[in-house]
Amino acid sequence: YTLRTLFPYTTLFRSVEGIFRKNGNIRRLKDLSEALDRDPASVNLSDENPVQLAALLKKFLRDLPDPLMTFKLFQLFLATQRASRSHALLMPR
Repeated sequence: YTLRTLFPYTTLFRSVEGIFRKNGNIRRLKDLSEALDRDPASVNLSDENPVQLAALLKKFLRDLPDPLMTFKLFQLFLATQRASRSHALLMPR
């Protein structure tokens, strides 16, 4: 399965506070992953609750062969956050 499969359901994530800290049902996650790998068209994700869909997204991201953010980019991201905070402190509201 791909991110495109899950993307339409990401608006549901806003309805649950702390959604990415929750695990969802592990057995259901395994079954969903296998079903999506076999035949994505046969799986109706709209029947799943937002926590389960978030768990599926986390699994997808964990299983990527290469990380989305390399160590080099991570350091750059941290630098931009530091610069952003510094800029916010200098700018009056």
